[in-house]
Amino acid sequence: MNQLLQALKTNYAIPVDDSVSGRLHLLYCKSMPYTHLKVLFCLFSLLLLFEVGLQAQDSLYKVRMPVFVRSSFYYDFPQSFGASAGVDFPVRTKVIVTTDKKGEPSLKFRDLIVAGDIGFYRYLYNNSGLYFFQSLGKRYHKNKPYYHEWLARVGLLRTFYDGIVYTVDANGDVKMLNNFGRYYLATGFAAVFGYDFERSKKPLPVAIDARSYIWIQYPYNSFVLPHLSFELSFKYHCDKFNIAIKKKQIEENLIK
Repeated sequence: MNQLLQALKTNYAIPVDDSVSGRLHLLYCKSMPYTHLKVLFCLFSLLLLFEVGLQAQDSLYKVRMPVFVRSSFYYDFPQSFGASAGVDFPVRTKVIVTTDKKGEPSLKFRDLIVAGDIGFYRYLYNNSGLYFFQSLGKRYHKNKPYYHEWLARVGLLRTFYDGIVYTVDANGDVKMLNNFGRYYLATGFAAVFGYDFERSKKPLPVAIDARSYIWIQYPYNSFVLPHLSFELSFKYHCDKFNIAIKKKQIEENLIK
């Protein structure tokens, strides 16, 4: 860098031009005798000529966000019906504020959420089940009431078989087994689309969403059993349930 500054000290008569191209020409003329400085010149030229159309400024602070309690009607293909209850916790949130060339701002929200669900289903003449799922994912929304989520889920499933199940003990006696069933591990993914009335013109502390799940239970007959499930959920939150989380705000300005 010192060599570059020394090279700029010259007695050559070079015309002065305040434009970007003129300044680059001045820098190039003053670095002509030095081959290795030409490389630096090219690098600096790329940085100066590359017009960055986006300027960002980050800030980090804490805000209070709602914790939603949720109740849902559950359907699992082909003919299982049930219900569930759950809680959605926000963990972290990010707000992207973009100002366009006309000076009009727009907001984009990215929330990291953790959810827990417990529920049951009934498959008539086959089995019933209790399940618990823990989910982790992201919620996406703008400054409008609509939102969507993508979640990864893991959980535990306990089934209860219909009908009467008997067993034979070591003495050859036949006994009836009560509440016979099995435990299964479960994992899958969820897609959510909803409407948050808190961000509507007449705010209410409720939301409604539709959920679709693709998941598997295992081991099932030494393999896995795939599931396709749907839920219609109603969510509510009380101000007392609000929690403080970290909020990152990114301000972006579009330059002409």
